[in-house]
Amino acid sequence: MRGLSRLLLIVAMVLLGGIGALRAETPIERLVSPGPLSPAHARFEGRCSACHLSFQRQAQPAQCLACHTGIARDRATQTRFHGLVTQARTQACRTCHVEHQGTAHPLAQLDAKTFHHDSQSAYRLTGGHRRTQCVACHRGMTLFRETPQACAACHTRQDVHRGRLGPQCQSCHTTARWREVLPFDHDHTRYPLTGAHRTTACLGCHVGEQWHGVSTACVSCHLRKDVHRGADGPKCADCHLTTDWRTIRFDHEQVRAFPLRGAHRPLACVACHAIAARPSRAPVACLGCHVKDDVHKGADGPKCESCHSQSTWKVDKFDHARTGFALIGYHTRVACVACHPQSVDKVKVGARCIDCHKRDDVHNNTLGPVCERCHKATGFRIEGVPRLETPWHSRMKAPAPAPPQRRKTVGMPDFPRSGVRD
Repeated sequence: MRGLSRLLLIVAMVLLGGIGALRAETPIERLVSPGPLSPAHARFEGRCSACHLSFQRQAQPAQCLACHTGIARDRATQTRFHGLVTQARTQACRTCHVEHQGTAHPLAQLDAKTFHHDSQSAYRLTGGHRRTQCVACHRGMTLFRETPQACAACHTRQDVHRGRLGPQCQSCHTTARWREVLPFDHDHTRYPLTGAHRTTACLGCHVGEQWHGVSTACVSCHLRKDVHRGADGPKCADCHLTTDWRTIRFDHEQVRAFPLRGAHRPLACVACHAIAARPSRAPVACLGCHVKDDVHKGADGPKCESCHSQSTWKVDKFDHARTGFALIGYHTRVACVACHPQSVDKVKVGARCIDCHKRDDVHNNTLGPVCERCHKATGFRIEGVPRLETPWHSRMKAPAPAPPQRRKTVGMPDFPRSGVRD
């Protein structure tokens, strides 16, 4: 009877314990508790049912993961320590995390010397991080998996940019040294760097480390170097290249009023465009630039292009036939000033031979002014024509009488004034 009574007492206690599991800790659970909880679970002291199911030891891992949902997610996705390490992903939690050891015993038995950060975590240590102590990044944290991975989380005080560039420090810096800056690919921005801009220091354009909202207009950086003093507007790129300020790419052919030809092509822009003048104000007329070069001193008017070309000042395109006196023969080789010693606007040159060759007339006008009846523009000499006696011969001193002889036919003498010989 005594043994049966003890058995009934035990059964009653078990039944009371099962019912109490739905409510609170039972007296028997208090009797069999292995010891006090760790600081992390101290708030559950006296409430065994918060973590345990009575007499269901195999259900314990699920109970742990029901609260530690982050670790459960790591296991499912095979990330971080509990997902990357096979033992941590498959074994029961109590294998590593021994509870009821009191406040002096850490719940996580982590050995920093044997822990491999590269293979057992989602954050590989490189560069200077390999020499850094664990507590430098895991300061006062019991949940190591929640340690932030952003650079700014640890290096806020070292951020010389004061947060203006955002938290992605690894975009420019490496873990080796802060001063070691990665090459920034400016081509991925709305302003690709070309020419001399590629070798310019970043702070040359980003004054005061202003990285956002920087103007891309040339004058925003080169206003002090603008020799035009703003007269040509802010679009420097219309004429200049980024390779060199002296390299000009302006296409003057687009200027319908004055496309560059001949000797005008190699001229410097400032030769026609004064430094402070806009291109639209540059003179188009020749005398706008060549008034000092005008040997006619304005006597022939402002249309230099009527006789001169852009290649040379020498006359090479005037059509003399338009004057009614076409140049042929030796006349084509005579300099203009030989017949036109003065401006044609002031002194009109006659179209008759005698108008220019009066001094060359050995006949002294006895044969009339129409020289072309005997002479040609290809040469003054006339072959096979007998010499006629003229007052010019009569003025010569008569020689001593001589016996009669047959007259010889002689040609006309050459006249050196025109500088032309046949």
